[in-house]
Amino acid sequence: MSNLRKPVTRTIVFADIVGSTGLYKSLGDAAAARLMTSTTELIANAVLAAGGEVVKTLGDGLLAVFDGNDPAVRACCDAQRLLAARALRSPTAVALKVGLSRGPVVLTPGDCFGDAVNAAARLSDSAAGGQILLGEAVIEGLDVERAARLRSLGAIFLRGYDVPVPVHQIEWDASWQANQTLPHMPTQLGGGLASARLQLRWLDREAEFGVEQMPVGIGRSPSAEFAVNDIRVSRQHARVDWRGSYYTLLDLSSNGTWVRFAGQDNVLALRRSECALHGCGEICLGAKPTDPTAPTVQFGLRS
Repeated sequence: MSNLRKPVTRTIVFADIVGSTGLYKSLGDAAAARLMTSTTELIANAVLAAGGEVVKTLGDGLLAVFDGNDPAVRACCDAQRLLAARALRSPTAVALKVGLSRGPVVLTPGDCFGDAVNAAARLSDSAAGGQILLGEAVIEGLDVERAARLRSLGAIFLRGYDVPVPVHQIEWDASWQANQTLPHMPTQLGGGLASARLQLRWLDREAEFGVEQMPVGIGRSPSAEFAVNDIRVSRQHARVDWRGSYYTLLDLSSNGTWVRFAGQDNVLALRRSECALHGCGEICLGAKPTDPTAPTVQFGLRS
């Protein structure tokens, strides 16, 4: 008789505590282990309260499954809020990055197998601390309130995948609406759509792109439309898209992207998020603008 189990469709949650190795070094083994245990228990309790099942704990995270998408997303948002509230009372803040995917999996005692599990793990790897990233199939059937908090990050290259996959982020923080106003404010370009041009310059390299050439990838990979060869720059670091009347810059990186517009003192930090480009300014890749050695791309728009 075959021992093979029949695949079932589930929503997979892969949650990982950020910087666990550093916590063991800074706090010591005993204190760090207690913090990891209490944090994992907090996440597990959120999973169980929403009707999910903890498949296994991973020392600095856990793998869980849900029958549906909405309970899974609700549990992840609750866990992030609980950790944020605990950080206000504790001198040691712990950040959580979460990936969710949905698809056929094979469940066994204490484990779970399938491409959906791999995708959830890769989404968690790609997330920054405090982020919840969702695969395309996870956005179906969400509660209206949670669906309103979704933001598309476009198609992102995940480790181990040959083609980019659509990814969404859900804003779990109560202040999400205020925080997203500036980065997502579109700027109209005059002169007609066909004449809008994007100019990029890094060191002695210059290039100009039209709307018909979008999207334009920026990264360390030689195949990027605009290559920036610096170790701090991810292979697919950022992408510029055309949204019908304005350009947007989307961060896809591990180390982050910073944008400073000409004539403005404030710097916009992007972590798997996007902003509208307007006028001219600087795009710092993988290092903050305060670092004089930061790989910095000059940009300008003309119509």
